[in-house]
Amino acid sequence: MTMTESLRAYNVLFICAHNSARSILAEALLNRLGAGRFQAWSAGFSPVPAISPYALALLHKINYAPDALFTKPLTAVMGEKDPGFDFIIRLSPDRRGCPRAPQFKGEPVCVDWVLPDPCDIVGSSSTVAAAYADIFNHLAARLDTFANLPRQVLEAPAIAARLERMGEETLRLAA
Repeated sequence: MTMTESLRAYNVLFICAHNSARSILAEALLNRLGAGRFQAWSAGFSPVPAISPYALALLHKINYAPDALFTKPLTAVMGEKDPGFDFIIRLSPDRRGCPRAPQFKGEPVCVDWVLPDPCDIVGSSSTVAAAYADIFNHLAARLDTFANLPRQVLEAPAIAARLERMGEETLRLAA
């Protein structure tokens, strides 16, 4: 491995149903926590027109400027626009009924960290905000661990199983 290869960033794609909350938060968190080591993107199976205002409020709370974040379909990061993802993390099942991950360049490690969609929570604004905070804190804990894994672990053959285990614990949203 050359010096340049050992210093390259890992490309990570987060996918969820609407690309308005979970995947957007994950993209922002990993870009912050893994600065220099990771480059994160997000996309949705069926994206909505705008990022959730609750997700934006959380990003503002951590002083993350969300100007570069926007909802987008998978096609926006596929084909010629595919940077060569090292990891693809699905945060929700594909609600279109497709059991397989879409095709991307190379052989990215694909894992599922299925989390409840805070957009599905109904109730008072404080109840909904609490659900978003739960998702945010859960993602922050996982992504902090992920961002601090040594390079030899990230490139080990068993990395997919290790990342899947990181996503095994269930999360119930405050309701």
